[in-house]
Amino acid sequence: MDHLTGTSEVGSVVLDIGGDLGAAVVHTPATLAGLEIEIRRQGAEWDGTHVAVRARRTPGGEVYAALFPALEQGRYEARVRGDDNGKVVAVAVEGARVSEARFAP
Repeated sequence: MDHLTGTSEVGSVVLDIGGDLGAAVVHTPATLAGLEIEIRRQGAEWDGTHVAVRARRTPGGEVYAALFPALEQGRYEARVRGDDNGKVVAVAVEGARVSEARFAP
């Protein structure tokens, strides 16, 4: 399956949040563009839930991020998909909010 990894235009993302559902944005360096970031609940097994890192245009300039649009509130971990020995970042998702984490090299 081909993935679309082009730049997301301003206002091109719809989030399904509210109640116990929130969203998570994992900011990354540009070098991760096109790679997949996977996410899991803290302490759970990696189940392959993933999205692509894409360039996203914002009023402040272009940023690179993976966006998880509908997650139940709780604590999560994210990593480059399949990188069993790589960096893992934590993100706490709150219902009806967008949480952010930074995946630094």
